[in-house]
Amino acid sequence: MILKSKYVFESKSTRMKRYFYSVLIILASVFGLYSFVCGIILLDARSESKAAKAAFIQNPPDLIVVFTGDKGRIKYAVDKAKELKQPNVFISGVHQKNSVQTLINPIDPSLSEADHFELDYNARNTVENVVQTYKYLRANRALHKILIISSDYHIMRIKQILHSLKTEDDKFEFYFSPVHSSYFDFRNIKLLYTEVFKILRTKIFLTFWDHKAPLPYTY
Repeated sequence: MILKSKYVFESKSTRMKRYFYSVLIILASVFGLYSFVCGIILLDARSESKAAKAAFIQNPPDLIVVFTGDKGRIKYAVDKAKELKQPNVFISGVHQKNSVQTLINPIDPSLSEADHFELDYNARNTVENVVQTYKYLRANRALHKILIISSDYHIMRIKQILHSLKTEDDKFEFYFSPVHSSYFDFRNIKLLYTEVFKILRTKIFLTFWDHKAPLPYTY
């Protein structure tokens, strides 16, 4: 135990208190470490955001990729496309019932008929988002600098998967523009803390995954 007995002969109640305080110390330490990792995830997302802004001051990216999965990402991508004057947007992980019109029209009706939005209906999780993105890029080798958009808590895991699935022939440069979440909202805190577990789980999965095997839905 963390706390050692101060007495040669210890009463049962004293021993139980010592065990209780030891457990509290362990739990507090684990929570502190977990929170520290969460902080690293957010700091990494902010760092990537600054790097992307610096990279595209003069010239836009060749393609903007947005991974669906949480609110605000598609609108952010549309706004970023306007800001950077890059109309080519690839949206990965779209539900079969959706189209460019149903996704973009509520955000900006003037863009609803544009043909520079391309949708991926196959991806069901983050690993498949990356798989489908690589598939698209490898079929369009002229694309070089890619801006990926997702939630801030999600960026580190995307980077992890991109690195793992990269081949020697892939010369793409990836930049990241995160949708910043409000952590005054308990829902977002929960998503952030869950992401630490998902990063660890994905690391283990990618280590042992046979790339020819089908993907489980949860990744």
